[in-house]
Amino acid sequence: MACSVPSERRRAVESNLDRILSHAGPCPGRCRHLTTLAIFRSYHRFLIEYLAQRSLSPRAMDTRFRFRGMENLYAALARGRGAVVSAPHVGNWELAGLATARLGFRVHVVTGVQFHRRVTGLARRLKERERILVSTPRDGFRPLLGTLRRSGLVVLLTDGDVFVRSLPVDFFGRRVPFPAGPALLARRSGAALVHAHAERHPNGAHSVVFDGFDLPSRDLPLGEDLSRLTQRVAEAQERTIEAHLDQWCVFRPIFEERDAA
Repeated sequence: MACSVPSERRRAVESNLDRILSHAGPCPGRCRHLTTLAIFRSYHRFLIEYLAQRSLSPRAMDTRFRFRGMENLYAALARGRGAVVSAPHVGNWELAGLATARLGFRVHVVTGVQFHRRVTGLARRLKERERILVSTPRDGFRPLLGTLRRSGLVVLLTDGDVFVRSLPVDFFGRRVPFPAGPALLARRSGAALVHAHAERHPNGAHSVVFDGFDLPSRDLPLGEDLSRLTQRVAEAQERTIEAHLDQWCVFRPIFEERDAA
């Protein structure tokens, strides 16, 4: 088990859990240990599921995936400007993107190095085989804006470490830097900012959930609107992470010793 020996990843998980569990209220130290174990188990299951995706037929995807909150996604898309979908690393986010693309949506993702530099190319090819468009932060906003103009979905994993600009938000009772990319893209394009997440169920099934959406407001100054939207992203992800803490696979310390400015 990855968390049975000292490691940078394990320490990051435990650091994040210390903050989240203390924010939720008093909890015995054993809670952190069991939750840490569950997180690494969830990540190992994620890897196995991801590597086995080539064997999943369309029918298998239909039977293993359920969608909730589709009315939120359709309402966001009805504005004709596409949707910026912000999600955390919960459940099997990779298969969630695949299942969404197989519904017929134009899906565009932004990724950095996935799993390991040696397999990043393979991970990208697996996405492109399913007609998922892939960009890196170096590609900028232009390809993403093109997808939104075609009423597509730009999916961003907002709690990761792939971002250029951040804004301070309240997150589990602390002031931390959060990626501003979703808010910037929504403001620039006029697209709705949709909050979503994936879930894995005990029976092996999965859900993709669209929790709601926020709209950029041209009536607000740019800085104020970006701060508002980024805070809304943080609040949505806080609710999701709290509800599915044992499936939250983030291996960097979110909460620094000092609050963000």
